[in-house]
Amino acid sequence: MASRVKHKIPVGAAPYLTEKGFDLTLFPIDSVLRQALSPDEAQFRTGCTLLGSMSYAGRVEAGVFLLGLLRQYPEDYARLESIAEALWSFPVPATVDALASELRRVKGSSSTRRYLRRIVTTLERFPAELVEETIQELSSDPQVGARFRQHLRAMLR
Repeated sequence: MASRVKHKIPVGAAPYLTEKGFDLTLFPIDSVLRQALSPDEAQFRTGCTLLGSMSYAGRVEAGVFLLGLLRQYPEDYARLESIAEALWSFPVPATVDALASELRRVKGSSSTRRYLRRIVTTLERFPAELVEETIQELSSDPQVGARFRQHLRAMLR
């Protein structure tokens, strides 16, 4: 059997490769931003996932970029679903407001149902004190579909 040669990458060459592993707080964001704007669906999803991970690691700029992507693809519900999924990592009032606006803006239909469910799921993952007031408002807002209002009311219990 051939022996395995262990290659070591010098840490100085890639500062995001640390002794503890891969550090997303130090990873260059430019290529990830390009992925999140790619017309290729797989690259786009990967970009959103990486931005979500970077945001979770403390990179505020990644979360802000994800919020901006909500406006970039207003009618592409598959992409919006990926963005809403990645936004779980950015639990700030601006995210809650943006997701609430989307629940009001997007009318329920067979083509939007998955996206709207993803928004509700993302809101469920946020700390209760951050979303409670908004969920109360949305649960009685006639602009939000009846099924989603029921789901939001159930979240309050």
